[in-house]
Amino acid sequence: MKKYLILSIVFISACVSTQQISWKTGVSEAAVKLPDDAQTVTVLDRVQIQYSYNNTDSKVLNPNVYDIQYGALNGFRSSIRSKAYLTLQTSIQKFKHVANGEFPSALDMTELTQLASGSDIVVSLEMLDQQIRDSYNLEIRRESLGNNTYREVDYYVGKRNITLKLGWRLYDCKTGEKLDEWVQEENYFYEAESREPSRTSGILDANYRTELTKIGNRHGANYASRVSPTAQLIFTNIYANGNDYLVRGASLARINNWDDAERLWIRGTQIENKPKKLAMLFHNLAINEVRKGDQKQAEEYAERAAKLHPLGVNTQNEIGK
Repeated sequence: MKKYLILSIVFISACVSTQQISWKTGVSEAAVKLPDDAQTVTVLDRVQIQYSYNNTDSKVLNPNVYDIQYGALNGFRSSIRSKAYLTLQTSIQKFKHVANGEFPSALDMTELTQLASGSDIVVSLEMLDQQIRDSYNLEIRRESLGNNTYREVDYYVGKRNITLKLGWRLYDCKTGEKLDEWVQEENYFYEAESREPSRTSGILDANYRTELTKIGNRHGANYASRVSPTAQLIFTNIYANGNDYLVRGASLARINNWDDAERLWIRGTQIENKPKKLAMLFHNLAINEVRKGDQKQAEEYAERAAKLHPLGVNTQNEIGK
C-alpha cells in the first residue's frame, strides 16, 4: 500500500512542469561602442592556415593545425551567448586570407552585404600566426630510498612553446564602417616530465590539442568581452504545464512577449476552476509583476495563489513577501 502511495505522489509531482525564464535588468557596457540598434551578429572566419613546412628539425612542430583558430571562434560564440545581449545570426567561412601574421584588406560594403544579410554587425577573425617549438632539459634530482639514503636520478623536462598572434575586426553592416581592429599576442607554454625522453614527448603530445583549444577559447572569449555588452539578468521559474493558458503563456514569456503571456494567464484565471492550476496561473502573474517592478501587485497575486494551494506559499517566498 505504501509503495502505491509513493508512486502516486511521484507521478503527481512529475506533472508539475516549470520553465526557467529570465529578464534583463540592466547592461554592462563593453570597451567598444556598438551602434545603438545593434542586435544581431554574424561571425566570419577569414583565416586560411597554409604554412610551408618540412620536418628537418624534430623540435619544430607542424604549424598547420586548426585547434587555436577553431577554439577562438567557438570561444567567441560561447561568450556572446552567455552575455545575452547580441543574437548570433550565422557563422561563415569566406574571403579567406593565408595566415601570415598580417591583416588582409578590410571588407568593403559589397562583401559585407553578401555575407551578412540580416545582421547588424560582423565580427571577423582575419589574422593568425602560430609557431610551435619543443625544448628539453635534463634535470638531476634526488630520490629517497629510505633510511636517509638517496640516489640521483635523471628527469627529462619537456616544454612546448606556442607563439601566437590573432587579429579581429568588427564591422557595421549598415554603414560598412570598420568599428574595431584588435590584435592578441601571447607566448604560451606547457610542460611535461618523465624519466624517459619518449614518455615526456608522449605526454606533451597527449595534451597538445587540448592546450591549443584552451588558448583559442580564452582569446575568443576575451574579444567577445571587448565588443559585446553584458546583459544583467534575473532568473526564476514559471509554470509551463497544466492547461492551455499555462503552456501558451510560458511559450510567449520564453520569447519575451510578456504582454500577451499576461493576457493569457489572466484569461486562464477567469476560466480555470481547479485550485492548483489557478494557483499556478497566479504564480506566473506574480512573477510577471516582479519583472515589471510592481511589488505590491506581485504580493497580491502571490497571496491569492497561497489561498488556493500550498504551492502558493512558495510563490510568496520567491517574491520576497
